[in-house]
Amino acid sequence: MATEQIRDIARQVVANMGLEGGIELAAQWCGQRYQELCGSAKFRHLRQYGQFYLPAPLQTGTCTITVDNPTVTFDSTALASFKTNAFFKFPTGFLDLWFRPQIGTSWYRIIDATNAGVITLETPFAQDNGFLLSSGTVQSDVPFYIIPRYQNLAPNARQLGVFLCDFLFRALKPCSEDDLNRWVPNRFLVSTYPQYIAELNSNLKITGLPKQVEIYPYPQQSVTMHYTYWATPPYLEWSDYLPPTIDPDVIRTGAMIDACTNKAGKAVRMGRLQEAGYWRSEAARLELEWAKKKARAHRTDRGEDDVKFILMQNRWLAPLDFDPIQDAYQNFLAQGY
Repeated sequence: MATEQIRDIARQVVANMGLEGGIELAAQWCGQRYQELCGSAKFRHLRQYGQFYLPAPLQTGTCTITVDNPTVTFDSTALASFKTNAFFKFPTGFLDLWFRPQIGTSWYRIIDATNAGVITLETPFAQDNGFLLSSGTVQSDVPFYIIPRYQNLAPNARQLGVFLCDFLFRALKPCSEDDLNRWVPNRFLVSTYPQYIAELNSNLKITGLPKQVEIYPYPQQSVTMHYTYWATPPYLEWSDYLPPTIDPDVIRTGAMIDACTNKAGKAVRMGRLQEAGYWRSEAARLELEWAKKKARAHRTDRGEDDVKFILMQNRWLAPLDFDPIQDAYQNFLAQGY
């Protein structure tokens, strides 16, 4: 446990500045400076290990599709599988899932679902899937996929690290959503082996506003994914302890800058411009000291893997645990073909 609480650092700020009070305000400055410091680097005490679950696609039964119509009707077999699925909670749990005929070329977002087995798509089923509709504008007995294309991460995940597909014994390849759109614009594969991870945005519809990612190809079976991330730094309050890897003098110096700015503002309001100039120059001096101490905090937080030079130029290393991919053909299949 850290030896310093925020209230102790706040008292030191008040004493060093010769203030007559304002310990509570100084404690707020300390909490804000801690957040500012953590925003300047990936500190180890904020690194976390997360996981999320990818449910298997819904694909039992068939459906009936009408071209240029946004409604899709499912047969009794599909409806029964929906109602017994414990993860999606039909029908309300189907909102914002994505639908596609198994041999189709476009995904459609679901915006409504009824207990009668009818879903409404965000846009009508378009003619770009016309090869499915050889018998006219209505096609029955169409196999389908329904999946959640985007996955919610931990609400406090601010910066992302490595994503692992455990059963594949491989880390997923990170890419941008724009690159993924250029490489595989229609996301055709629903395959055995996920390969790519792309960060999308924050889900504004869920409490905590978690980041969302897209996994491609989406797996045929249920999969648990693991990942590392750096959490959003908490706001440290009066009785909270400073993390052990953060030296108290770093936060104290930052809070003293705020104290100088506060004193300068009060002096200006009272017409004491010379005094205000002193406090502003003192704040500028402390800003330089604060910058140096932030750099020291970054160095103090480093581990062996941060400072050791590792010579590896895109060299593939076998995993230390058992790897089910033993030959070139299995590796070819692992790429989603």
